[in-house]
Amino acid sequence: MGLLKHVLFAALAVPALATLDFKDLDCKMKRLLLEKAKQQQPFRKNLPREVFDSLSLDTACGDTPPPAAPQPTPSLPIPGGVQIYVDASSTREGNGTIANPFHDIAAALALSRQDVGKKRVIVLRAGYYFLSETIALGKEDAGTTIMNYPGEDAWISGGYKIAATSPWVKGQDGIYSLKLDLDWVPGLFTLSGHRRLFRARYPNADPEVDSKGVVYGLASEIVDPWWRPAIGEAPEYTYYNLAEANPTGFIKNNSAMPEYNTYTHGVGGACNTVWAKNEPSFWCGNNSAGGWANVDQAAAKAGQLNLPVGMTLTNASEVARFKDWTNATGTLIHVWHSQSWFTNMFEVRSQDKSEHSLAFIRGGQQGGRNWCRCDQCSYAAAWCGQRQTPPQNNDTRMISGAWFVENVKEELDVKTEWFFNETTKMLYLIPNSSIDSDDLVVPQLKRLITITDTHDITIQGLGFRDAAYTYMDDWAAPSGGDWAIHRGGAVFIENAETVNVSSCLFKRLDGNAVFLSRRTRNVSVEANEFVWIGDGAMATWGDTDGFNATAGNQPHFSSIKNNYIHEIGLYEKQSSGWGQNKACQTHLEGNIMFNMPRAAINFNDGLGGANVVKKNFIWNTCRESGDHGPINTWDRMPFLTTTATGQPSFTPAPSIVTANYIIANYGGSQGIDNDDGSSFYHIDGNVFYAADGFKMDYGGHDSRFTNNLVVNTPYDGQNCFNVGPFLQGHGDTFSNNTCLVGVSGTGTSEELYEIGTQSQCSEDYVMTSDNKFFTANGTGFIMCAGQYITLQEAQEKHSVQPRSTCSVFPPADTIVGWAEALIQ
Repeated sequence: MGLLKHVLFAALAVPALATLDFKDLDCKMKRLLLEKAKQQQPFRKNLPREVFDSLSLDTACGDTPPPAAPQPTPSLPIPGGVQIYVDASSTREGNGTIANPFHDIAAALALSRQDVGKKRVIVLRAGYYFLSETIALGKEDAGTTIMNYPGEDAWISGGYKIAATSPWVKGQDGIYSLKLDLDWVPGLFTLSGHRRLFRARYPNADPEVDSKGVVYGLASEIVDPWWRPAIGEAPEYTYYNLAEANPTGFIKNNSAMPEYNTYTHGVGGACNTVWAKNEPSFWCGNNSAGGWANVDQAAAKAGQLNLPVGMTLTNASEVARFKDWTNATGTLIHVWHSQSWFTNMFEVRSQDKSEHSLAFIRGGQQGGRNWCRCDQCSYAAAWCGQRQTPPQNNDTRMISGAWFVENVKEELDVKTEWFFNETTKMLYLIPNSSIDSDDLVVPQLKRLITITDTHDITIQGLGFRDAAYTYMDDWAAPSGGDWAIHRGGAVFIENAETVNVSSCLFKRLDGNAVFLSRRTRNVSVEANEFVWIGDGAMATWGDTDGFNATAGNQPHFSSIKNNYIHEIGLYEKQSSGWGQNKACQTHLEGNIMFNMPRAAINFNDGLGGANVVKKNFIWNTCRESGDHGPINTWDRMPFLTTTATGQPSFTPAPSIVTANYIIANYGGSQGIDNDDGSSFYHIDGNVFYAADGFKMDYGGHDSRFTNNLVVNTPYDGQNCFNVGPFLQGHGDTFSNNTCLVGVSGTGTSEELYEIGTQSQCSEDYVMTSDNKFFTANGTGFIMCAGQYITLQEAQEKHSVQPRSTCSVFPPADTIVGWAEALIQ
């Protein structure tokens, strides 16, 4: 096959019949995105310059930047009802009137709760509201609105403000010190200007600057080894074969991967040593399946996870540096998964200078899966014994990606770095200039507002800032995707209905910003901006009784519209603008998402389906990671719901993806990466630029990819489609699409002329028709049931792709016109 493929593509090494000015096309497609994004959110005055800069339209296309403009403070009318006013600058004891406001929100809530049953509005005048405890809204607060006074900036802060009278001491080395009456300093921000100062680390890096498409840190090979944990107990397994009579009473037999016609999870055992105790995990089960699932299944069965409990350094210069550390206890090690799927964090318990090693006390819970070992994934590390001469096939060392250390006093060496000694309570800082101690804030709270067991709550026009990180708290794998998640956020909504969060600014919050937990209904998150977020912007995590989701204890009918999401995932890289875990019937429309390390939208499972993803603009995702897409989906775990028909079934309602404009640059692959098991997606009328087309392998099925425009640059050779295999009657549809392959003119002949792969070359398994393919010379090849043949041969010999054509590239303006027509 390799020789045949070489001969076939060698025949294509002839001058192209059509020349396409790729730079001209690239600039026009990006200008189109900018104009359409502006039209989608015309109220967003800071958008034109920020989007322009993110697309590099000045350096790449020679365009003149629009003027930078601040986003106006929301000026929405105060609704009717009982009005209670709060002013953080008030120095007298108020009564909640506009003339005599309260000083703090707690007093306003206490008065508000005297009018239970009435509509109540708490209005915050301009200023900073530093919380000593979380604002907890419950049953007695139903019908309450908390909002800013129109046109005034009201900020809710989870931080402790360092007093202006604080006695900073300047050392001879330029390091300032201050004793604080705090037990924990997880971060440090300025009050005015709201800048982030960063904890002492090595190598030096500013997480807001040094995360633009660069995985920064130390090389994996200077650790030898990462310590494997001791063998523990295997988890307790739950397993049902749903393809035959089973205790659930329902049959699922629609995936070509038998494992995806089963339900499995594991609880406890060795998994309790890392993830949240007794949370069921697909990856702790005995039948997990999909890409590299053998690694996780083997770890669970052995009771020995591939997540380290310590490390030994081997590089001489790093060992010397390590020996200069006075005390490494409390140091944090941030480590990438070897394939850049997620980052893990580990806290150091102790240091052995003679062995140049660090032992961990906790960590590793931030990703849902295990690391690879050399005997499992030797391709991931050139230093593995299996790749040496002669091979050393017994090498079982674990493989990491890049890593860095944080929270070491001796690494405090550049401006705006700081370190806090928890024993002496001393804060050390190298400022840019002299310190204004009234201008520093230490985040303390992780949740600023909780909304639980209530309904009819509105949060409007507020700023949220200074929430502490959560990456060392409990995390777990919520379902069958690769991700783990922490159940928490600055605004945390649980078991609540009819909640509206709108026109707010979420800025420099170091965990999740908004989180929907367990049973929620009709939560609306609209017209907000999320920027410089440590984890994800918005996420969900519902509950099920194993496979059974029919009790409805999940977020349903969430409306996520016209949000502006950028610069997120500063700490936990497996994060997204919208992360959906055990939820359904979500409507995502008109959101603008860019500049993030992983997917903008992630569906970690297919529970219930009935989602709508419409008119979103997404680009500059997967900037620090790969093997992923701007929208990413998984569906390895079947769940019983009533969403599709009103009756219990393992079949979800279809999810609709339409009229989106997605650029799959950086490490993105397809515009939508329908990964392991993903099924029941109807993807229609989208623009996918610099993207591969339709992917549905590893047991996915029953999906449609129709009427889309795919402009491929290329990425990894999957080009227009890569689908199958399927069970008969459960195949996908790929029809009426327009796909241009290799428009950049760079790549191998295979990448420039291969239009797609289908493992079953028969319309009985996958329906393909009426597609328009374009290449540089009008010739396209298909990998059809393991054979490379031309489109014409596939049509003649196998009767696939009826009425599909392959032509030379049209002019750039034609392509741009097609794109514009789809996203009107």
